[in-house]
Amino acid sequence: MLKISYKIKGLTLNECWFSSEVPIDKASLLSFYCYRDTSVDIESKALKKEKKYTLINDLTQERDKIFSSFKPNVRNQIRKFDKSEEFSYSSNHESKELFLEFYSRFAEAKGLSKVEENSIDKYGKNLFYISGYLDGVLTNMQVYIEDKNSGTVRLLHSISTLYEKEDKHKQAKIGWINCYLHWHSILHFKEEGFKIFDWGGYTNDINSPLAGIDKFKASFGGEKVVLYNYYTLGYYTLKVIQERIL
Repeated sequence: MLKISYKIKGLTLNECWFSSEVPIDKASLLSFYCYRDTSVDIESKALKKEKKYTLINDLTQERDKIFSSFKPNVRNQIRKFDKSEEFSYSSNHESKELFLEFYSRFAEAKGLSKVEENSIDKYGKNLFYISGYLDGVLTNMQVYIEDKNSGTVRLLHSISTLYEKEDKHKQAKIGWINCYLHWHSILHFKEEGFKIFDWGGYTNDINSPLAGIDKFKASFGGEKVVLYNYYTLGYYTLKVIQERIL
């Protein structure tokens, strides 16, 4: 389990990711706790429960078996950039400022809210960044949450400059880079000893505006699983207030 604690207006909030249990002791229930992405299914009047779906890849499998589970078009796109001289990438735990700047341009172009720095800082060193470049220009970034205790890594953000490219050929290349970076990330986390690669959510709704993203994630051969979020009443109340303000 990965536990993250942070303060808002003097209140200490606690996020417990990938927990194998959801404590319902009195001390926890009276505090500001949430349990995210747990497979535990319980019923409690003192907890607000949310059911969700995601896709996962088993990183304990052999590299070739993981790769062969991808759709043929994904495998072909990865191969296109495997030895490309016009493509480069970097990965580390230190690219917060680069990501915030890159996401800010993305959000402005797409009419989305920006990612606030404090929403990144709360994860500390548990975020892994990977950046993709086409001819030396940043075109793609992905951010992952790492939890070595549970052996789980989860996609948090994936963005690109597809929105600003009128050149269809460059658009295609940026799409290929996106596939390659996911594959590179899978290999990196497998080598680091992680066991589960979580794609960060799946709507499971063919009529959803995000159905296209679902289809892309599914093309990497992951297994669909059910997960749950739980919130103490205090945490859930703050969550609702924040969402209404935004």
